[in-house]
Amino acid sequence: MTSKQMTAEQRAKVFKALSDPRRLEIVEQLVKGSECGTVLAEKLGISVALLSHHWEVLVQAGVLRKERQGQLRVCSLNCEVVTEAMTLGGAWQLIPPETPPTLSPKKKKPAKAAKRAKTSAQ
Repeated sequence: MTSKQMTAEQRAKVFKALSDPRRLEIVEQLVKGSECGTVLAEKLGISVALLSHHWEVLVQAGVLRKERQGQLRVCSLNCEVVTEAMTLGGAWQLIPPETPPTLSPKKKKPAKAAKRAKTSAQ
C-alpha cells in the first residue's frame, strides 16, 4: 500500500480502525514489538476472541501484519501505513503552528471625552 500514494478512502479506513480505544491500546502495545495473541490479550486484560476481532479490523485497514508461527499468531505494527496515513500521503506538510500575533492593547478614550458624553446624555 505504500508503493503508491494512499487514497482518501484508504486513509479513512486506517483512521476508522484507529478510532476505537481498544484498538489504540493494541497498537500502543505493538509499538514496543511483535506479540502473540495470547500474551497480548493477557496484557490488555481481554479475551483472545475479542482481541482477534480487533486484530482483523486493524489487519483489513493495513495497520497490522499478522502471521502464523507454528500454533501461534503473531502480529506486528505496519508503521509505513500508519505514517503515510498520518502525513496524508505527503499531500500536506505538517507545519508547526506559528506564534500568534501580539495584539496591541485597546486605546482608552480620553477622560474628557468620556466625561462630556456622560454630561450631554443627562
